[in-house]
Amino acid sequence: MAMKTRLSIALPLAMGLLLAGALAGCKKDEPETEPSGEPSGLSSAQSDEAVLQQSVSGWITANYADMGKLLYASAESDLDGDGTPEVLAYVGGPMMCGTGGCNLVVLKREGGDLRKISELSVVQLPVGVLDSKSNGWRDLAVTIAGGGVAEHTVRLQFDGKGYPRNPTVAPAQETDTIGTVLIPAEPLKPVE
Repeated sequence: MAMKTRLSIALPLAMGLLLAGALAGCKKDEPETEPSGEPSGLSSAQSDEAVLQQSVSGWITANYADMGKLLYASAESDLDGDGTPEVLAYVGGPMMCGTGGCNLVVLKREGGDLRKISELSVVQLPVGVLDSKSNGWRDLAVTIAGGGVAEHTVRLQFDGKGYPRNPTVAPAQETDTIGTVLIPAEPLKPVE
């Protein structure tokens, strides 16, 4: 009887040790890191891009959860000259787009969070930034078209609080340049 008790204890213990050893062998190796703490093989820009995409995607998910399946493209540019880039996110989906285009959101980084500065409707791609400034912020250049409007580019000025909500009406001003393209006319990726 004592032998049976020892076996009933030893057998599960041995099986547990074997299972733990097998699982340890399956453990995914951690990527080697550079002295900077970055995973080796990834440039700083690549790892920053991955963080940016997750952050923007998370902001879109949190703020447009009831808008159906969404797609987006994003870019960074220091619009207000404070040394920290703002984020521009072009968001598309069934409830976010029409014949005139989709929404463009300008977000400001505050610590680890993103705060909405402006949301513009009926924007087409590409989206650019100009060298000119209004109220300390760089002017944006967006493409508008559709809904009976011929395709053209307009300059949007920051009014001290935000950019104009609708770029198809004043105070938007027609311009002949898109400036530096931030978000090109390329397919959007799914928000995850």
